[in-house]
Amino acid sequence: MRVAIFTETFLPKRDGVVTILCQMLDALEDAGIEVCVYAPPSAPHAYRQMRVYPSWGPRFPLYQELYCSMPTFAGVRGMVSFKPDVIHVMNPTFIGAVGVIMAAIGRVPLIASVHMDIDYYVRQYAGSWGLPIAWTFFKVWHNRARINLAPSTAMVNQLTEHGIERVRHWSRGIDTSRFCRTPMNAQIRTFFLGDKPNALVILYVGRLTSEKGIDSLLPFCNDPRYRVVLVGGGHHEAQTRARFAHTDALFTGVLIGSAVVEAYAAADIFVFPSVSESFGLAPLEAMACGLAVVAPYVGGLRDTLIPDENCKIYDHADPSALSRVVDALAEDADERCRIATNGAHYAAQRSQEQSMQELITLYRQLAHAH
Repeated sequence: MRVAIFTETFLPKRDGVVTILCQMLDALEDAGIEVCVYAPPSAPHAYRQMRVYPSWGPRFPLYQELYCSMPTFAGVRGMVSFKPDVIHVMNPTFIGAVGVIMAAIGRVPLIASVHMDIDYYVRQYAGSWGLPIAWTFFKVWHNRARINLAPSTAMVNQLTEHGIERVRHWSRGIDTSRFCRTPMNAQIRTFFLGDKPNALVILYVGRLTSEKGIDSLLPFCNDPRYRVVLVGGGHHEAQTRARFAHTDALFTGVLIGSAVVEAYAAADIFVFPSVSESFGLAPLEAMACGLAVVAPYVGGLRDTLIPDENCKIYDHADPSALSRVVDALAEDADERCRIATNGAHYAAQRSQEQSMQELITLYRQLAHAH
């Protein structure tokens, strides 16, 4: 079986969408399925043994992390010769929309998946006036797919309410062999604490962009009880560093591989203040590594968070709520341990293997039915 994947986001960028895509590509190759990838201009030309066709085009003015991607001549020739049995488009906007068109021309079964909170991102970067336009645009592409996959029940509801058809929930998972409780690296712990050897480390892992709500961590900076560590990058990284410039917050930049796991292991509390998540992998990773998680109970996070069991939640509309929850958790070591233990047990059952097998089964069913 041959599968062509069209994605608006790919390496070298690091975010949840790229993490899921790499999980997909690894699982497909391990299953003996041939794959080619159509990706943004910044993408590499290969991933493992798979051919990647970078597109061309400028960055999207309203959201600089997105490219107005169009296929190259090499990409079009590659598609014709590859002859896919299934086409999968992820967040079809530019190169993904091209994938929808090529599926229609070639009469290839099409599957589409959503990886962002469309309502939130349109309001954030265009304004509410753009919502009717955006949903009309996405309906055009998504309703040509035989199946539309959503990462959480919240996103299933959002898509269905806006007229997107044939929506089904595609669960998410993590690499539980990598994200698990490991011994703390004393050198990293010392580096994180700096001149606050008796503080608790508050960790954030994710993109440094405005929609992640990172500014809500500012009250914990310069507090002798805490050391704030921010792991990640993004097109707002310079602005984020500038807003934290007067604080003692530590920026590590993007960490990959075992370095991320070691960062989780060296922290005490994981705070994830984003209210724009279609799913949210980082809280699940933090749980697996034995961290007590604090996050708002919104959107796709509801599929991961079990309040007062595997996490502590707070009302993101209340400016002081996050501080109250973190302070209470900081003062109660037994509660931190209980939440962390429950979270690790929960995350251990959310392996990516089941998620990827579900996707491969869908590919085979579509190809066979076609």
